[in-house]
This record gives sequence, structure tokens and C-alpha cells, in this order.
Amino acid sequence: MIRNPLGLRLDGDRAVRERIQQAARLGARGVVLEAAGELAPHRLGQTGRRDLKHLLRSLELSLIALNLPTRRAFDTVDQLEDRIRRADAAFALAFELGTPLALARIGPIPSEDDAVRRETLSSAAASLAQRCDHRGVRLAIEADPETIGRLRGLLDALNQPSLAASVDPTAILGAGFDPIAATRDLNEWVAHAYAGATTIRDPRGASRAARALDWEEYIGALEEIGYHRFLTVWPDPSADPAAEFKAVVERVGRIS
Repeated sequence: MIRNPLGLRLDGDRAVRERIQQAARLGARGVVLEAAGELAPHRLGQTGRRDLKHLLRSLELSLIALNLPTRRAFDTVDQLEDRIRRADAAFALAFELGTPLALARIGPIPSEDDAVRRETLSSAAASLAQRCDHRGVRLAIEADPETIGRLRGLLDALNQPSLAASVDPTAILGAGFDPIAATRDLNEWVAHAYAGATTIRDPRGASRAARALDWEEYIGALEEIGYHRFLTVWPDPSADPAAEFKAVVERVGRIS
């Protein structure tokens, strides 16, 4: 029997509080929220923060992580300090809302041959790690699937306990790579993991049937590396979140 509790990631472009209540009705044990829209750090005041924490407690939902939406990669110095400041504000909000984990895409990880971009990204990641330490949270990096194989090397080189990895098997499969191998490679760095989805999240906005994930192998890989935290369901924006979550619950239920 799978030990990982199931959570639900809620996109920030819809009524967040209503969707939190829906997540609880579906049987989710926790949620991932977006630090955007009404939950953006500069918009969510102290009263709103208290109300949100009260809502989560009343529904017995854990805040798995707070996601920092990023439009630009961290491998270019143009406006980099501004992006790092916004990340710092999200880290502070995550801690205040009661989660020790933040998620963020930092962009494709350059190869070591691309020395300038690699150094810029490494320096930015180290700066993010320092801010995480100060705020009391950990940042799980959501690497671009095409460069997931370089994430372990980056984390090993930086050797910052406040940095970690987030694994998205659906996205990795969609890019033509092996999520089982990626999970095993990242090993102790994995601090967050998504459940497999029934559709692939396409950045162009289209949904298509996901390549089949070997659930037993994936759950087995997570077991091997000692990951027993949440598995987060991340529905495609065009899909029905309730149907997507129920489909994953049904699939997980068949794993003995």
C-alpha cells in the first residue's frame, strides 16, 4: 500500500478559497498554493494571511508548499536582483503560512560548457539558498524536464541544505526522458514529488494524453530514496481538477 498522502496543486488564476474547500471535499490531505494573484505577498495582508491559515486548519489541510511563479530564468543578470527579491518575499510568506517548502522553476540548467550562464545560475541559486536559510524554508527546484539530468550536479556543487529538487514524472515523460531514473538520480535531494497525471501539461496550452507512467516503478523509486512525503496532483489547466484527482486516487488505490 502506498504510504504517501495525496495533495492537490491549485493554480492561482481561480478563486483560491473555493478551490481549497473543493480540495478538502475531494479528500486531499494538503494543497500547493501559488504566490500570485490574491495570494501574492504584496497583496495578501495580515488579515488575509490569518484567514487563510484558519481556513486550512479548519479543513485539516496541510500547506504542502508555496509555489513562486517565475516568468524568466535565473541564468541572466538582467533584472536578476528583482527576481531574487520577489523570491525572498515568497519565502517569507511561505514561512508565515506554515509551510517549510517553496517551489520554483529557475529555468533550464546550462551545461558546464556554457560557463557564463552556468555561473550566473549557480550564483543566483546560492543567493536564493541564503534567503531560504534566513526565512526558515527550503526551496525545491522544479527543473526544466529537458535539463533534469543536470540538476543533481548543480545541487551537489552548491551543497546547500536549503536547496532541493521537485520531481514531476508527467513533465519528464512528456520531454522524452525517464522519470524513474531521474528520481533515483536525484535521490536524497528530492523534497517534493508530483503524482503522475492523465494528461501532459503543454506550455502551448494544449492537452494531450500522457505517456503511460509505470506507477509501481515510480512509487518504488520514491520508496527506495526514502521519500514518504506528499504526492501532489497537478491537473492540467484545461482539465477538470476533481476528475483528475479522482483518477489518481483510483490508480494509486490499485498499488499494493
